[in-house]
Amino acid sequence: MLSSRILLTVVAAGFGLVAGSSAQQTVDYGALLNHKAHAQASLMAARAASASQAFQEVSVPSTGELQLTNLGQWLPVVSSGNVITPKTGDGTTGSILYAPSEADDPTYRAAISAGAGGATVDYFDARVATPSVATMQQYDAVTTWANFAYLDPVGFGNNLAAYNDAGGTVVLGAFCTYTSGNSLGGTIMTAAYCPVDSPTGSNHFTTSPYIGNGVTCIYNGVSALNCQFRDILVLQGSGVTDGTYQDGEICHAYRGNTTATQGECVYSNGSGAFQLAGTGQWGTAVGNACSCPITSTSVSGWTDKGSALAGVFGDPVLTGTGTLAVGSANTVVLTNAAPLANAIGLAAASSLPTPFKGGTLLPDPSGLLVYGRTSSAGKVSWAFTMPAGLPSGTQIWVQWTIDDTAAVKNVALSNAIEGVTP
Repeated sequence: MLSSRILLTVVAAGFGLVAGSSAQQTVDYGALLNHKAHAQASLMAARAASASQAFQEVSVPSTGELQLTNLGQWLPVVSSGNVITPKTGDGTTGSILYAPSEADDPTYRAAISAGAGGATVDYFDARVATPSVATMQQYDAVTTWANFAYLDPVGFGNNLAAYNDAGGTVVLGAFCTYTSGNSLGGTIMTAAYCPVDSPTGSNHFTTSPYIGNGVTCIYNGVSALNCQFRDILVLQGSGVTDGTYQDGEICHAYRGNTTATQGECVYSNGSGAFQLAGTGQWGTAVGNACSCPITSTSVSGWTDKGSALAGVFGDPVLTGTGTLAVGSANTVVLTNAAPLANAIGLAAASSLPTPFKGGTLLPDPSGLLVYGRTSSAGKVSWAFTMPAGLPSGTQIWVQWTIDDTAAVKNVALSNAIEGVTP
């Protein structure tokens, strides 16, 4: 039988290989667009049943009347029509619908496509028509953001919720919560679907860079994001924050599958569309959000046990993902730590709370120590595959110490996490 000491060596070896690297999952986007397990199977069935009713929308002709946009400009709606690619309906080609209340941006659609592994990204002008549920079901994901008024913000939101229930992924963007101006409405914006709300219905209208603390596959290939137009957000329902800006605002948030056949819903707080002039890899982030499996119905083998000690950015955050089942992929990620700082990871097979530098270490100090250094984003991660031979209930305790002059005794502590094998 594998000993706990050997297991810790396996865990630590995985850490040592990638210390200071990014925390994101490695994914095959093209495959994931069409293989999100039960949700994708549900969507494929709905797609086949609704194909004959899709793409029947009639656009409302523009009157030339000026509208006040969320950017503060009075402009007429000038629509050049939708851009729709013929659908095969067989699920072999990933497909995303870009449906903002704004004119098309082919360059941004191409960037989203690249982020989603080459998926087709069509355009639908939500200023002059509202995509039906049947139309959206011909796509693996639908993404939208607001500037002009939606033709029917409530109807569109209701349709998005029905599409999400059928297995489709929804990615909401800038100004969708902006009730001070043109926003999205309907069921999709309620706490059962949208991961965030804006208590003031307003926007920062100032830039602040993403600080690199996102932990899901949304951030694969993403090193920088910035946008002047960022909604003022709080979590709602079962929403989870994934990455923040330097001023503390949410960068991304998500709500996972509440049933096996439901799609995910992501809020991407910014945009790389030319109208909003966001910088960084927005197309990649949105393409990732549309395609990769952000959450899983699998039960995590890891639990947050607390005991952090604040540093320059507040508490360093340690998270663990994976089930710890034999052969499972597991990842342990440190974020929100001081950048380019020396750090020590302590892994132990049991807990023995010990006072340390004004805080408390929870793993047994006689465990394994692994030395590393945080990245410029204050991040370290390691990954390992769970070996066979351990009895059910075997524990893995992990915690970080980080050199940090802002900490009470120049050393910050992450929270500890406990992993337990099933």
